[in-house]
Amino acid sequence: MAKILVIDDEDSLQKLMKYNLVARGHQVLLASNGETGVEVAQQECPDLIFLDLMMPGISGWDVLTGLKTDERLKKVPVIVTTAADRGKLEEQALALGAFSYLVKPFGVEELLQLVERAVGE
Repeated sequence: MAKILVIDDEDSLQKLMKYNLVARGHQVLLASNGETGVEVAQQECPDLIFLDLMMPGISGWDVLTGLKTDERLKKVPVIVTTAADRGKLEEQALALGAFSYLVKPFGVEELLQLVERAVGE
Protein backbone atom coordinates (compact mmCIF):
# COMPACT_ATOMS: atom_id res chain seq x y z
CA MET A 1 0.00 0.00 0.00
CA ALA A 2 0.96 3.66 -0.24
CA LYS A 3 2.98 5.92 2.04
CA ILE A 4 0.82 9.06 2.38
CA LEU A 5 1.84 12.39 3.91
CA VAL A 6 -0.91 14.65 5.29
CA ILE A 7 0.17 18.28 5.75
CA ASP A 8 -2.62 20.10 7.59
CA ASP A 9 -2.84 22.28 10.70
CA GLU A 10 -6.25 20.85 11.71
CA ASP A 11 -5.54 18.09 14.23
CA SER A 12 -9.02 16.57 14.03
CA LEU A 13 -8.86 16.32 10.22
CA GLN A 14 -5.41 14.73 10.40
CA LYS A 15 -6.70 12.10 12.81
CA LEU A 16 -9.77 11.37 10.69
CA MET A 17 -7.73 11.01 7.51
CA LYS A 18 -5.13 8.84 9.24
CA TYR A 19 -7.79 6.56 10.74
CA ASN A 20 -9.47 5.96 7.37
CA LEU A 21 -6.27 5.57 5.38
CA VAL A 22 -4.57 3.25 7.88
CA ALA A 23 -7.76 1.15 7.95
CA ARG A 24 -7.21 0.61 4.19
CA GLY A 25 -3.63 -0.50 4.74
CA HIS A 26 -1.79 2.73 3.97
CA GLN A 27 1.10 4.14 5.97
CA VAL A 28 0.29 7.71 7.04
CA LEU A 29 2.77 10.43 7.99
CA LEU A 30 1.53 13.67 9.58
CA ALA A 31 2.83 17.24 9.53
CA SER A 32 1.00 20.16 11.13
CA ASN A 33 2.70 22.95 9.16
CA GLY A 34 4.34 23.57 5.82
CA GLU A 35 7.92 23.65 7.07
CA THR A 36 7.64 20.28 8.80
CA GLY A 37 5.74 18.91 5.80
CA VAL A 38 8.58 19.75 3.42
CA GLU A 39 11.12 18.16 5.80
CA VAL A 40 9.07 14.96 6.12
CA ALA A 41 8.51 14.81 2.35
CA GLN A 42 12.24 15.15 1.69
CA GLN A 43 13.14 12.49 4.28
CA GLU A 44 10.39 9.97 3.50
CA CYS A 45 9.64 10.53 -0.22
CA PRO A 46 5.93 9.59 0.10
CA ASP A 47 3.78 8.12 -2.67
CA LEU A 48 1.09 10.78 -2.18
CA ILE A 49 0.76 14.11 -0.36
CA PHE A 50 -2.38 15.81 0.94
CA LEU A 51 -1.66 19.52 1.39
CA ASP A 52 -3.80 22.17 3.07
CA LEU A 53 -3.45 25.46 1.22
CA MET A 54 -4.29 27.74 4.15
CA MET A 55 -1.83 27.21 7.01
CA PRO A 56 0.07 29.55 9.31
CA GLY A 57 3.72 30.15 8.50
CA ILE A 58 4.70 28.77 5.11
CA SER A 59 1.54 28.66 3.01
CA GLY A 60 0.38 25.60 1.15
CA TRP A 61 1.03 27.50 -2.07
CA ASP A 62 4.71 27.89 -1.20
CA VAL A 63 4.93 24.24 -0.14
CA LEU A 64 3.33 23.10 -3.41
CA THR A 65 5.75 25.22 -5.44
CA GLY A 66 8.70 23.83 -3.48
CA LEU A 67 7.56 20.23 -3.86
CA LYS A 68 7.09 20.60 -7.60
CA THR A 69 10.57 22.09 -8.07
CA ASP A 70 12.31 19.42 -5.96
CA GLU A 71 13.87 16.86 -8.30
CA ARG A 72 13.01 13.89 -6.04
CA LEU A 73 9.48 14.99 -5.19
CA LYS A 74 8.16 16.67 -8.32
CA LYS A 75 6.43 13.51 -9.57
CA VAL A 76 4.72 12.76 -6.24
CA PRO A 77 0.98 13.47 -6.65
CA VAL A 78 -0.20 16.32 -4.42
CA ILE A 79 -3.87 16.68 -3.56
CA VAL A 80 -4.54 20.16 -2.22
CA THR A 81 -7.25 20.56 0.41
CA THR A 82 -9.01 23.76 1.36
CA ALA A 83 -12.32 25.13 2.58
CA ALA A 84 -12.37 27.52 -0.39
CA ASP A 85 -14.72 26.63 -3.24
CA ARG A 86 -13.49 25.49 -6.62
CA GLY A 87 -12.75 28.12 -9.22
CA LYS A 88 -9.65 30.25 -9.67
CA LEU A 89 -7.89 28.63 -6.69
CA GLU A 90 -8.40 25.19 -8.20
CA GLU A 91 -7.07 26.41 -11.55
CA GLN A 92 -4.00 27.89 -9.85
CA ALA A 93 -3.33 24.72 -7.85
CA LEU A 94 -3.59 22.51 -10.93
CA ALA A 95 -1.39 24.92 -12.91
CA LEU A 96 1.28 24.62 -10.19
CA GLY A 97 1.24 20.85 -10.57
CA ALA A 98 -1.36 19.63 -8.06
CA PHE A 99 -2.90 16.26 -8.94
CA SER A 100 -6.33 17.25 -7.63
CA TYR A 101 -8.26 19.74 -5.49
CA LEU A 102 -10.39 18.58 -2.56
CA VAL A 103 -12.85 20.95 -0.87
CA LYS A 104 -13.34 20.62 2.90
CA PRO A 105 -15.39 19.16 4.36
CA PHE A 106 -15.13 16.02 2.26
CA GLY A 107 -16.45 12.51 2.70
CA VAL A 108 -14.48 9.35 3.33
CA GLU A 109 -15.51 7.84 -0.02
CA GLU A 110 -14.31 10.93 -1.90
CA LEU A 111 -11.00 10.74 -0.01
CA LEU A 112 -10.50 7.04 -0.76
CA GLN A 113 -11.43 7.40 -4.44
CA LEU A 114 -8.86 10.17 -4.85
CA VAL A 115 -6.18 8.07 -3.17
CA GLU A 116 -6.99 5.19 -5.51
CA ARG A 117 -6.76 7.47 -8.56
CA ALA A 118 -3.51 9.05 -7.39
CA VAL A 119 -1.59 5.91 -6.43
CA GLY A 120 -3.44 3.33 -8.50
CA GLU A 121 -4.34 1.07 -5.59
